Amino acid sequence: MVSIRHSRIRVLSVILSAGLLAGLGLWSEVTTWDRLVDSANNRLMETSRAVALHTDDVFALAEQPLAHLVPTAQAVIRDKLSENLLFGEMKSLQQSSIFVEGLTFIGTNGRAIYSTSPAITVGEDLSSRAYFSAHRLNGSEGVDFGTLIRSPTNNEWLLPVSRRVNAADGSFAGVMLATIDMDHFIRFIESFEPNGESAFYLMRNDGAILLRYPFRSHFEAGLGDRKIFLEQSRINQHGNHEYASPLNERPRLSGYYRSARTEITAIATRSKTALFHNWVMRSKYPWICLIAAYLAGLAITFRWLHQIRLREIGEQKVAAREAEFRLIANASPDVIEKLSMAGVREYVSPAAAKLFEQAPEDLLGTNVTDAKDEATATAWKAALFRLQAGQNGETILLQRQRRDGSVMWLESVLSCVRAESGAPADGIVVTTRDVTRQELAKRELDALAVTDELTGLFNKRYFSQHLNSFMADHPGTPLSLLLLDLDRFKQFNDTYGHLPGDHCLRDVASAIRSALPDNGAIAARFGGEEMAVLLPGYSRAASLLIAEKIRRAVEAMQIPHVANLPGGVVTVSIGVGTLRRGHSETADTLIVSADEALYEAKRGGRNRVATRAVPAPSLKHSAAV
Repeated sequence: MVSIRHSRIRVLSVILSAGLLAGLGLWSEVTTWDRLVDSANNRLMETSRAVALHTDDVFALAEQPLAHLVPTAQAVIRDKLSENLLFGEMKSLQQSSIFVEGLTFIGTNGRAIYSTSPAITVGEDLSSRAYFSAHRLNGSEGVDFGTLIRSPTNNEWLLPVSRRVNAADGSFAGVMLATIDMDHFIRFIESFEPNGESAFYLMRNDGAILLRYPFRSHFEAGLGDRKIFLEQSRINQHGNHEYASPLNERPRLSGYYRSARTEITAIATRSKTALFHNWVMRSKYPWICLIAAYLAGLAITFRWLHQIRLREIGEQKVAAREAEFRLIANASPDVIEKLSMAGVREYVSPAAAKLFEQAPEDLLGTNVTDAKDEATATAWKAALFRLQAGQNGETILLQRQRRDGSVMWLESVLSCVRAESGAPADGIVVTTRDVTRQELAKRELDALAVTDELTGLFNKRYFSQHLNSFMADHPGTPLSLLLLDLDRFKQFNDTYGHLPGDHCLRDVASAIRSALPDNGAIAARFGGEEMAVLLPGYSRAASLLIAEKIRRAVEAMQIPHVANLPGGVVTVSIGVGTLRRGHSETADTLIVSADEALYEAKRGGRNRVATRAVPAPSLKHSAAV
């Protein structure tokens, strides 16, 4: 009877253990799938953000020729000047732009009066185009981003950007049109190495699709209900949305990012079904092996229970199963470790020799909290504390320096091991893998999102976020702002061209960096040829010294500028605004003060530094940025 009772207990124990092991395996796979989906969503959202910010930059550069040509066209119409003046500027601006494929001036009857675009011929009737009708009916002189069109000459895709031209009395006098060559967008999108089931969209504020990539392919990915993207992007600037494709009803993952400047939403999507298929294809062979080993283990265990007299043989088979597990662990490229709840290593797989640059046997018996790096030791102590408190799993991302001096990123996934359901954890399994490529790619995307592509300084978005964050976190702290503007820079571009102008901006940015202190100063491109420097903790006197140092550094470069008299070299005018200790003013107050000081420096003869007292907080003003 005792033997039967023990046999039943063993059978029940085996069944419970098998169920727990199967449940852990299923939970592990479900967790892995959820992490894979979260990772895909994060990649889609970061990709859409990069595309949106890049679109902002390209559209800003495409708007510059229109901003220059519309006043010229209105002056030609108002003063009855020669149209050749306008046509010459159109040709010059088109040749100097790397994004604009062509510029076209359309008359009031909708026919092209002059065009530098191979896709549009002089005299061609464009009155049926949506942008022409919109400008003719709407008196606004704002920029209109049209939908994608295909060039009849070379079959290339173009995006129209246009502005209304008014007569002297404000009536409709025509349309100035710039067409953007989408090959640049294609190359940028293809830099993300999209696969065949990925798609990218640029969607206007009214739901119109400006761009869909791929343009032509056997794979046609539908976007679903655009209203959902519009509503979500208006609530949250960026996020994710899962929807069913209207073409084949298959689920799709997407990430979106709405530009605050152009109100254009960039959307990156991929098939969730294809993602699942790829995951299954990668996982099926390990699962087949695991299930086979699982069934074999059950068969061996029940045979051992049935033949209780062959206990020794049964124990050998259990030992064989453990050896099989170690064989699988030893073949894994990831480091697999078994820890006690205190963090002492009880098993380390051979992959540690490559990943940790230490022999596995040297690590046995050591504690994971005994790391030489203080940050690593602190992270392990915190993770172990949470696991000991009852948490089932933890993930740690740590930086490690190799012996050759290079840096790598390691991700360790910690899972508690319990002998049975509800029992306290009696060990920890740690799987560590190299995620250096993924982490570096993420950091590169983060850097691109806050850096001005031309000058290498921070962009205006990052500058504004940093300023507002500092004002909120350090109320009443002294703060100085320098606003710099290149003197007569428009004449520089007119004289030397836009490419030398870009080189000039880069040189000036380098001079600014060389003149800044190392204790928290932030330099950013504020817009066009205007740049800004934020000096936390600096008084007016100290900030004036730095401003003068920057002014001299720029002048000392002796960049020729014949239109900038009397010196004939590139110079800058600098306005300085300062908030004293204990202030209660806002960031806008500081910007307005520095901006007014900049204009005072301009009026005083340029190539100088000026400062203005910060106005009272109640004074109403607006900053020209």
